[in-house]
Amino acid sequence: MHDFTTVFTLRLILVKPFQSLVASAFLFTIVYSIGCDPAQSRNVPGEFSWGQFDEIVRFAKSNYIDPDSIKDSRSYVGAAEAAVRALPTPLLLYPRNYYQELQKRLPEERRIPGKIVEVEKGSEFIVVVPDYGAWEKKQETWGAKERERRKSLNAKARAEEFEKQRKEGAQEQDATEKAWADIGFGRKEFETVIAWIEKNKATYSNLPPNFKGENPYEKDPFRIQHIFFAAANGFLQSMDPHSAVMDMESWQKILKESEDSSFEGIGAMLRGGGTQEVVVETPLPGSPALNAGIRAGDVIIKVDGGSIENLPLGDVVKRIRGPKETYVTLELERKTEASNLSIRIKRGVIVQKSVSSRLESGKIGVIKLSSFLFVDKRPTELIRKEYDSLIKQAGGQLNGLVLDLRGNPGGDLDEAIRIAGLFVPANKVVVQIKRRGDTEERRSDEDPMIPAGLPMLVLINSGSASASEIVASALMDHNAALVLGERSFGKATVQGLQKRGEVLIKLTTARYYAPNGYTIQVYGVIPDIALSDEPDNTFPPRFREEDMWKHLPELTAREKNTAREAWVEKIKAAMGSNNSAEQFLSSHKNDALKPDYMLVRALSYFEALRKNPKPE
Repeated sequence: MHDFTTVFTLRLILVKPFQSLVASAFLFTIVYSIGCDPAQSRNVPGEFSWGQFDEIVRFAKSNYIDPDSIKDSRSYVGAAEAAVRALPTPLLLYPRNYYQELQKRLPEERRIPGKIVEVEKGSEFIVVVPDYGAWEKKQETWGAKERERRKSLNAKARAEEFEKQRKEGAQEQDATEKAWADIGFGRKEFETVIAWIEKNKATYSNLPPNFKGENPYEKDPFRIQHIFFAAANGFLQSMDPHSAVMDMESWQKILKESEDSSFEGIGAMLRGGGTQEVVVETPLPGSPALNAGIRAGDVIIKVDGGSIENLPLGDVVKRIRGPKETYVTLELERKTEASNLSIRIKRGVIVQKSVSSRLESGKIGVIKLSSFLFVDKRPTELIRKEYDSLIKQAGGQLNGLVLDLRGNPGGDLDEAIRIAGLFVPANKVVVQIKRRGDTEERRSDEDPMIPAGLPMLVLINSGSASASEIVASALMDHNAALVLGERSFGKATVQGLQKRGEVLIKLTTARYYAPNGYTIQVYGVIPDIALSDEPDNTFPPRFREEDMWKHLPELTAREKNTAREAWVEKIKAAMGSNNSAEQFLSSHKNDALKPDYMLVRALSYFEALRKNPKPE
């Protein structure tokens, strides 16, 4: 069985574009249940039915990291909820009394308009059929008010509001679980839900009339197999948010896109979507977007004349992408302009690399690692290649090295161990793997790549997860590098990959611990020095492991390391009033290409690092 440690949140293919609309309905209640590593697929195997569902359930119960922790009731609730959401018209499943209580308690703008349908006469659970047209109009009005209100909040107020919503979400989760437990939902009730779907699927087999985006059933017409496939995912993800099932074609696509790849489009990083504005995070260097005049911070209003209001980000991206040598026109809102702009862009070929490098002034090399997944090209060897290239560019010797793990969701466990081995002394423990009472120490077996005295930084943020956290914590524990940035994602579980027929089961089979014996589960890797990636030097709230419903709990926290803390304090003292980074960023804040705020701030630490070598 292959060990796998990634977080898929952004990479997997959603069958239901309308899920994002449903997800915003009841605060965190639905967001958490459908927003964590859904592992949905457009390629549901044709024979997927009761037999395949039951085989996956049996496999999970036999191979899960802690079979005794599996609660049949909770898992069958998850399977049933996922099943009704998998209909082309997504439905919601609730305990009857809890739903009625929720409708009274929520403010009017957060209530989903629709009707209640009984699954079985007198049953304690009901199906809610949302009125998506009415809900969309309500969301447009509420969303506009929310955007205006949030503009008036400062960073501190936004952070406080996020923490309040996080607590409310956790309370809502607990209340939802208790409500399901109180009615004793189990296998029998799940079968009742499936029977109801089979009887009524024709009624809900069309996409809602106000549906926007690509039709997910155009090439693969809706079948009952979609229901069972979604139910299997719902069962697994009720055990923890990182267990899932996917088809082999989707898995191969994920692997391929994690390696060096290319696509045809305009070359711009976007954020937002749904009820949020779609903002150009930054155009890529040398991209068609940059050459056409797109700038960091531009808000996209329309694509080729069509409004993108409330569209999920994935659907916005699909509208913008297209064959090279073709054109797309974006209507933009720019803060410095009195009226909206219309920019026509000629699409081109955009190349993505899993490992890239650049040489900064002062002979500082930067290696960016985007994923630990691969098909043919091992990231370990790509890193060696990029390092050799940096040495040549620097005239034979670097004065410092940055390993950039920001936004890296993880991947292959063995590759994480190899990569850590490039930077820590030979034969050192990189990670401890614990499976059902058995502990295995995994040591580096690579020849260290860099000279022992070379100053080194590691950059992390909330998107650095799993395998990234293994590398970062290993380099921290062995004093191989100074770790800068934001607290990482906090996923310290290992998923095994097992092919069963036409599907791949990703199941949590182990926990991992850092070399010094602590786990970063929920805690994350806490950087030695916090560095912001924001223009205003703030630390906005981020989505992390603790925000995922049914995540495994935290265990052993990292203990203080007196020698390392003393070293970090010396570096801080050596920095003194060094304000060169902020001066540079201030003078470039209006550039078309967004400055890399965290990297610029990090580079200013190398002089202090050279004066204060890392402890042995």
